[in-house]
Amino acid sequence: MTRRFLGVPWLFAVAYSAVGFSLYFAIGVVADRGLGLTPLIFLAAGVLFVLTTLTYTEGSVMFLERGGSTTMARYAFNELVSFAAGWAILIDYVIVIALAAITVPHYLAPISDSFSHSGGEVLTAGAVIAVVAGINMLGVTGRGRQRVLVVLALADLALQLAVIGVGAAVAFEPDLLTAELDLFASPSLEDVIYAAVIATVAFAGIEAASDLAPDLEFEPPDLKRVLTAGAVLVPLVYAAMAVVALMAVPVVATPQGPETELAGRFIDDPIMGVVQSYEPAWLADVMRWAVAVVAPVVLVWAASTSMLGVSRHMYVLATNRQIPSWLGKLGREHTTPYVAIGIAAVMAFGLVIPADIEFLAGVYAFGALLAISIAHLAVIRLRVIDAERERPYRIPLDVMVRGHRLPLPAMIAAVITILAWASVIAFHDGARYLGGGWMVFGLVGYVIYRRVVEGTSVTKRVTVPAEALMKEPPEVEYGSILVPIFGTELDDDIVGTAGRLAAAAEPDSPDGRGSRLDVIYVMALPLTVPVDAPAPKEQRERAETALRRAREVGEEYESVDVATDIVSARTVGAGIVEA
Repeated sequence: MTRRFLGVPWLFAVAYSAVGFSLYFAIGVVADRGLGLTPLIFLAAGVLFVLTTLTYTEGSVMFLERGGSTTMARYAFNELVSFAAGWAILIDYVIVIALAAITVPHYLAPISDSFSHSGGEVLTAGAVIAVVAGINMLGVTGRGRQRVLVVLALADLALQLAVIGVGAAVAFEPDLLTAELDLFASPSLEDVIYAAVIATVAFAGIEAASDLAPDLEFEPPDLKRVLTAGAVLVPLVYAAMAVVALMAVPVVATPQGPETELAGRFIDDPIMGVVQSYEPAWLADVMRWAVAVVAPVVLVWAASTSMLGVSRHMYVLATNRQIPSWLGKLGREHTTPYVAIGIAAVMAFGLVIPADIEFLAGVYAFGALLAISIAHLAVIRLRVIDAERERPYRIPLDVMVRGHRLPLPAMIAAVITILAWASVIAFHDGARYLGGGWMVFGLVGYVIYRRVVEGTSVTKRVTVPAEALMKEPPEVEYGSILVPIFGTELDDDIVGTAGRLAAAAEPDSPDGRGSRLDVIYVMALPLTVPVDAPAPKEQRERAETALRRAREVGEEYESVDVATDIVSARTVGAGIVEA
């Protein structure tokens, strides 16, 4: 989104805001179970976030392709693992949109209470989702809005630092942090694990931030400075915000046990709850209005960024034939995947209606930890199978394992995230059923699509050009196109290119069809065999298999007829000429 001419501080501001917005809804759900240990839990989550950022940075800048964990898994493992990572992240993008939309009306309460009450909450959240979907369908999130977004990112960071600074000045009572703390009892070990896993909602946006890689021009020293600043600032801001929050809205004893209103009355707007607890009253009013001005805009922008992530991920999955092409269909005027955006908007609105932030955070953790674990394992494996590839950035602290330099931070993070994902399955029923159901549905659909519809391997990469996702082709003049294939991995690319050209032709036949692909497979016969003699059975079966696959690829393009034929000749070149 930003180019190097904006400078390193600008790049850092955008990258930070891609994840910093989660504080506006994360503190309450973590404090619900973390209680007095919430600051330490956020500090630990911040450290894990830094390790995860190192992994995503190495993987993203190594390939400079969109897709985040999906792309890393594609190069490190295969298309099946790549799809699993991408499918897990898709539900997380939708959940972030829903979380941001649910939270916006509560941060607008200083303007009018009607935003956050009953029907007003759902209507406002629906309006946010509609606006976000419209912005992304129209493609107005590109470079023309760079400076506006960067200013917003800096305003977000400044507001969070102001909340921390003012809170430290007027609500500094460290004793409140431990007043109701009883280690291994309140909170219990299970509560701490549960809260720590939910704290991964702070990772919201890391995949979207990794999608910036193809849009950036940077020098390795710049990248290292950004990562160093992030490694210091992110954990400290997360932990400091939690400290201030629990001093301003402390954990207190109740008949049901220790509780904090951050997880009760303020669970939908914890930062607003923090600042309205400040004294004197005029200071609380000033801070409330500062939050009301900045937070809703930041959250809408975060939802828009996540919707952009949906569109980019669906595009990547569609062009790699991991989902049907119509799901990634691009509009001609704005070249945005309007079908995917529309489906994501409907799903997000469906998740908004129950308005259960805790449930959504748990399901988010399921998807995020799965995808992040795959990303860590992918970067580790790439150090083994593709060690010679140029890496503009390398994770520091390598260890030698069987002659390979493996990144120790990624190895540690992989173990943590895998264990954390297992704990989600063990302790969070909603995440286990909804998240597990989502993955089963996606994987079964993927296998059926690949094996039954496409007739191809579930692990082999098969691509189509972006033009195949266009709703309407441009006007060019092509009629019948002769396409020779050879039964190799290049056949899909050959037919795909020809299909794109054929689809670009004006429909001129009486039945309204467009151009035609004449796909041929030339069987070169030796001089000892007559040209018109039946071909060997094995050779004919290979030809028929290749032609069937070519027809499937060609028919992905609208208004294109595909004809196939087997041509016998002395040489491949002669067969092509004769055809």
